[in-house]
Order: sequence, then structure tokens, then C-alpha cells
Amino acid sequence: MSPLISGLASVASFLYNAASGSKSAASSRTSQPAAAEPSAVVTLSKEAEALTGFAGKGILMASGKLDGPLGTRAAADAGTALTASQADRSVSKKDFQELLTSFGASDAQKEQLAAGFDANQDGSITRDEFLKGIAATSGTKGGSELSQSLLQLVDRHGNANGVVNQTELAQLTTAFANAQLRKAA
Repeated sequence: MSPLISGLASVASFLYNAASGSKSAASSRTSQPAAAEPSAVVTLSKEAEALTGFAGKGILMASGKLDGPLGTRAAADAGTALTASQADRSVSKKDFQELLTSFGASDAQKEQLAAGFDANQDGSITRDEFLKGIAATSGTKGGSELSQSLLQLVDRHGNANGVVNQTELAQLTTAFANAQLRKAA
């Protein structure tokens, strides 16, 4: 669903609920609050937006101790660092979909995201394709259907508050880096 349609649906729902609400203000204050639902439009925190900026420059940021501003890994964490040849390895569509399953993706989301990230449609996702997909979640591009699907998935896997923070985004990039490492082994 496009963000425009989603926004219009939210406004219509708000107006309907406001017009049909028959409870008085006093009785609504004493009732139990409704359970929070996932946000229809998910955004990035400033820190997560910075990570997408790195992705746009071809830099894969992963969680763990960092010893430099551009994402070089600390020696203690070097066991999961990618060498240049490993970074060139692609992740198969099947492995990428398994990664998405670990984040709670539905079958439809897995198909949509795998097809969206696989820009050249060769059945695998390269590091560059993955980084371009992550970079596309920032700024005005973050409202696309593909970007929102990814951000909603990452947010649901995290704290489901409608804002993807750097830790939540780094979990996804780390999972992709680990998938590359398994492929390289």
C-alpha cells in the first residue's frame, strides 16, 4: 500500500472514529487503553538515517565494537569481519528469505523484499544490491512501498514503535554480513 493511500485510510479511520464515538470523555478516561498497534508509516531515527548514508556510500555497518568512523571492525571482533573477497559474495534468494524469516517476515514480504533487493534479477543479492536497498529507506525514498515493507519488518523485529533506530537497522545489516560469511565458508 502506498504511503499516500495508507495516510488517507488513517485520516478516514480517525474521522469515522471521531464521528461515531459515543462514550463521554469521563468514561473513556476510566477505560483500559487499547493495545498499541504497529505504525502504518515507519521512519528512521537520525542515527539510523546516518547508517543508511553509509550504505549509500557502499559501506556496510554491522553491530559490534567499531574502531573507526567508517565501520572497520575491532580486532576483538575480527572473526566476523568480511575480507574483500567475502564482501563480493552474494547471498542466494533462498538464504536472503531465510534471513527475512528470522525477522518475522511473511511469505509475501519475503517475495517482495527479495525481488526488490535483487536489482538485476539473477536470483541472488550482492552486497551492493543490499546496500542500495538499505540506502533507499532514507529521506524521501523511505516512503516507497518496498522501503516501508522493510522498515516495518525491522521495526516489528525491534521495539515496534514506528521508528527504526540504529540498533534495529544494524541487526539487519549484521544478519546479511553473517549470511555472506556462511556463503564464503
